[in-house]
Amino acid sequence: MSSNCNSNVQRMNWLDGARLAAAFCIIGIHTSSDTSGGAHAAEASYDRVFPVLLRSVSELASTEFFILISLFLLSLKLARSESPYVSTMLVQARRLLVPFVVWTVFYAFFRFYKGFFYGYEAGLLEQVSSIKAWLGYFLLGNVNFHMHFLPTLFLLLLFHRIYKLAVSTPALGLLIVPMLYLNLSINGWIWSVIDEPQIRDYLVRFIKVLTYTGYGFFAYSMYGLWQRGIKPAQARLWFALCIFFVGIGFIIKMIYAQKVGVNGEWVVRRDYIFYGHYLLPCAMLGAFMYSSFLNWPDKLARWSRFSFGMYLIHPAIMDVLDIALYGFNMQADWYVLVKYCTTAYLALCLTIALGRVRLLAWTVGLGPIPGIESQSSQEIVITQSNSENTVRTA
Repeated sequence: MSSNCNSNVQRMNWLDGARLAAAFCIIGIHTSSDTSGGAHAAEASYDRVFPVLLRSVSELASTEFFILISLFLLSLKLARSESPYVSTMLVQARRLLVPFVVWTVFYAFFRFYKGFFYGYEAGLLEQVSSIKAWLGYFLLGNVNFHMHFLPTLFLLLLFHRIYKLAVSTPALGLLIVPMLYLNLSINGWIWSVIDEPQIRDYLVRFIKVLTYTGYGFFAYSMYGLWQRGIKPAQARLWFALCIFFVGIGFIIKMIYAQKVGVNGEWVVRRDYIFYGHYLLPCAMLGAFMYSSFLNWPDKLARWSRFSFGMYLIHPAIMDVLDIALYGFNMQADWYVLVKYCTTAYLALCLTIALGRVRLLAWTVGLGPIPGIESQSSQEIVITQSNSENTVRTA
């Protein structure tokens, strides 16, 4: 392999590292809250320090970062073998929406495990008996706090043809800034005008998908830059610049963390805190990409393929732990630390275990769907790692 990052075959181990970081960081975001998803309001402010810090560090690789990685991987796949639009979307529907339906049904009923323990099973029973609730489960992904990712990502993929403009014109990646401005402005109007919760939820999701196309343009623009080739000396300079912006973003997160720690509740992100939070994933993707000059271990490819399953499984483990830890007189910092380490470890182990069961491996993106796909015809898609993880450039 030559010294340039645009050698004929370049392993993208940095991309595997980014996928793993996203999986572990999203678990960190979710385990940093209390059993009800709050900011440990019942604890003293000094006991909220570690949970808030864990959340702030974990948000360096948030859900939006996962979206950027997924779209980058799609751009990589389509650059290798152009396929018809309908065929591409059918593949993505099988890999995203079929597991989404299965996990949606699973979580709709698994929630009763925690609901019976805490005494809110009546509300859950009312939900699963409602057609409107099931529509929300499947259209919005609100059956659990993490399931929104899959339908949102699939809808973003519908625009992948126009994202390709950013490959040849990387400056289009800057569209993320006005798109975020529109997201903040229009959502502010929706919340001030629309009183009906269900209508409001669908409008907010519609605007989110439209404005999150900015992430699509940014991901494809980054692939366009990667495709052009990056010399190690240039990579070091751009890496330093991206780390600089990550540092600025983290300072903004510390300001937000102070507000949460003092108030004991999640604060609505506005103004510079909003932009700092939603632009940080872009700086993180740049930092990972331009770190390609580093000696990333090849073994990351083996582990990164479990990131999708870890994302899907971890909320179920959290619910079990909430009940298992109930009654233990633990301070918030120890509670969060134990919960994070246990959840991350068990999520990884369960994903590996499911991946070894041929009939279930597809539910965590580790195998073909029985009766629909064959192992020989599997394509490289956003939910499954490329075992070689290489890219050919001109």
